[in-house]
Amino acid sequence: MDKQLRKRRTFNAKQAVSPEKVKKVRRRLLGFLLLLMMIWLILGFVRSDFFQLEEIIISGNTHTTESEIRDALVVAEGINIWQLNPARLQEKVAAIPRIAEAEVSRRLPRGLEVDILEKEAMALVPYRDYLLEIGYDGMVLGTTQDPKDYGRPLLTGLGPVELAVGNELLSDSKLEATAEVMRSMEEEAIALSEVNLGDEENVVVVTLDGMTVWLGRGEFSQKASLLKEIMGQLPVDPAEGYLDLRVTRAPNFHVLDDDKTQKNN
Repeated sequence: MDKQLRKRRTFNAKQAVSPEKVKKVRRRLLGFLLLLMMIWLILGFVRSDFFQLEEIIISGNTHTTESEIRDALVVAEGINIWQLNPARLQEKVAAIPRIAEAEVSRRLPRGLEVDILEKEAMALVPYRDYLLEIGYDGMVLGTTQDPKDYGRPLLTGLGPVELAVGNELLSDSKLEATAEVMRSMEEEAIALSEVNLGDEENVVVVTLDGMTVWLGRGEFSQKASLLKEIMGQLPVDPAEGYLDLRVTRAPNFHVLDDDKTQKNN
């Protein structure tokens, strides 16, 4: 009997928890509770009115209106900025035909920043009472009534045009030829007033000073360089005829009769 009693006491002593262990457990429990309280306070602060959206700052837009960008964002002022998804908002803004790139970020504590990069207009296409802005990707970027806002030539010879903003107007060979002509002329600092694509075998351009130039097909960089050399050296008024650069080794200026135009030759 005494042996059994001593064994039971020994067993109970082993089961007893030391005061140090009790304190350690209490400290850990207290730390866990404090952590939960801190997380709750942080979440409450983040969701508070302190982070309500009050300002949307838009930069980088020249031809894209702020209202168009705000409509694409579909974000109402007063929403908590932590509820917004910047990546998703970037996709919405980048979907605007004129926008090449968009970056959206939060501006603490109550702002949203939208920085955009617009596509460059390549040319303007007459359309009813407007001009369609055509990008280097062949897409219709927008419309304008004032070509001076863009400093781009008219693109003619396309036939009837019935398109909306965001649609593709140029593709394949016509897009490639137009883009190459524009870049080649820009490299030589030659300003154009018109690019005519009416003849697939002969791209015709008109310089800002009224010189009509037949470029034919291909080798536009070489022809632009040759045009730069010839400009200002003609013995006659450029408006009296047209410069034929279809064959680069044999450039020729043709004087037109009064009853003819360069398009009838």
